[in-house]
Amino acid sequence: MLAIGQNELKLQQIPSANKPWSKLPLNNDPDKFQFAIVTDRTGGHRPGVFEYGVSRLNLLQPEFVLSVGDLIEGYTEDTTELNRQWTEFNGFINDLEMPFFYVAGNHDYTNPTMVNLWRKQFGVDYYHFVYKNVLFLCLNSEEGATALKDPDFTDEQVAFVKKTLDANPNVRWTLVFMHQPLWLRESGKNWLRVEELLSTRKHSVFTGHLHQYALHDRNRTDYFVLATTGGGTPLRGKRRGEFDHIMWVTMTDNGPYYANIMLDGIEDKNIATYDKISWLRKLDANPPVKVLPFFYDEAVAADLSAKILLKNELQEVQKYAIAFESNSTLMTSEQMIEKTLQPGQQEEWTLNMNRIGKGEMKPLVANVLIKGDQYEWDSKLNIIPNKKYYVNKTKTAPQIDGDLKDWGKLRFTKTSEKGDGTFSFDVREDGKFLYVGIDVEDEDYQAGFGHSHLDQDGAFFIFDARPIEISAYNRREESGALNGEWFFLSANPTADNFELGFKELLPPGVMGKGKKTAKGYMVEYAVPIALLNKMQGGDWKNLRLNVSILDKDNGDKQAMQYNWLPDWTQNFPGSGTFFKK
Repeated sequence: MLAIGQNELKLQQIPSANKPWSKLPLNNDPDKFQFAIVTDRTGGHRPGVFEYGVSRLNLLQPEFVLSVGDLIEGYTEDTTELNRQWTEFNGFINDLEMPFFYVAGNHDYTNPTMVNLWRKQFGVDYYHFVYKNVLFLCLNSEEGATALKDPDFTDEQVAFVKKTLDANPNVRWTLVFMHQPLWLRESGKNWLRVEELLSTRKHSVFTGHLHQYALHDRNRTDYFVLATTGGGTPLRGKRRGEFDHIMWVTMTDNGPYYANIMLDGIEDKNIATYDKISWLRKLDANPPVKVLPFFYDEAVAADLSAKILLKNELQEVQKYAIAFESNSTLMTSEQMIEKTLQPGQQEEWTLNMNRIGKGEMKPLVANVLIKGDQYEWDSKLNIIPNKKYYVNKTKTAPQIDGDLKDWGKLRFTKTSEKGDGTFSFDVREDGKFLYVGIDVEDEDYQAGFGHSHLDQDGAFFIFDARPIEISAYNRREESGALNGEWFFLSANPTADNFELGFKELLPPGVMGKGKKTAKGYMVEYAVPIALLNKMQGGDWKNLRLNVSILDKDNGDKQAMQYNWLPDWTQNFPGSGTFFKK
């Protein structure tokens, strides 16, 4: 027998030069180790996913597990509810068969009550440890409870990082864990100081928060934005970086090796690079295939036509394929359109349709696929004429007190699919403000400190007052709201008289009040006309809006959402556009 290493492997003696095995020695360097990273569990969590991930970790048996934050839903000052959420989460961690290292996310560390509870449970907000001569820095991008506005490190945290790095000058690698990718935030000035401190050593950075995986090549090393381990996500797949996963890291003398372990498979670190994600985002923000929005006032004509615009703004040839699904209410003679466009080329053609019958019209669905040399982009487009709505003028401004008694009849109504909730609303203006009044009928609603803002009853009003050629294609991307390209206003019936939520994020001059009623609750919003003018680049002529209601009844596991018109993410160009009379 041939022994390789002490008490490790004994091989049969083979007299030939060739052996029935590949190269030796074994891949068992004692300085090599594996650990796992879980990412966002909350922000609209999906029950059971994180717990399933815990069970998968126990099968994989890493030496320990790290997090990048957003462990509970939080966003409340109700200590009873916070303790319940932490007890639930810590119960999941107790099922892990290896150590778990906590990192704070915005859902975990939002207000002074949550900060105090974090410190009571875990002692510190940021810390470090060393294992097999690798330095682990667990930092706090939410320091000072700045999750919703201008996140960054304090000077004290920067000093902590410097002191820790100075005390560990000869480690073979430094691994940094925090929740928000501060290099993408203008507020992250102190993070840039930390980057400079890290620049002279081998290091990697791991974050979450955006719920979309992207590998960044920054500071001559790998910076990761991880996707989700149960947090809210459209789950559009690997190419868009939207999936539930665990990151598996193997530390070697040559540096770390990364594997993205899906809950149903394994992928390497290049599953979605920042370049690929940026390419897809560019097309999402300015779709290369557009249906120009078209409107009707009272009745829809029997013969319809829509303008389809193809535009290649990329630096490579693109092949376009548009397939139309069958439709029982709209008919077109074309089933498939195929085009090849050179860089900078655009083409417009008219799609003719015939309306069948007089019942409710269904959108003509177009499945779009664009292929270049390196990337693919797909989308689903809904083609349907939009009713033309108008903002009524009012001579008497309503009092913004949450009581709609001075509004009279509200023009627009929607009933939930469950049939147990209804809301009515109207839109008016007086030259100074745009007013929105919403009356929600729902006798069974759950709202208060014991619920996440996305998991309780509430009324949401979103609007985009940019020119119609831009607002028509708004897909409700979160980055647009953060950048002030469009706005959402929310209100939850947490008391007899209640305020708008996230007031610190509202644009100047926006007002709102809510009030409980015998049948549900009412909400009033007032938006300065000056804001609409600013967004439109002159006197406003139109704006796009939608109203959504979150409905949670006693005993429901999570709130259900229903909208006046389809959610903007579903891509109905120009839906809900109101024009000034």
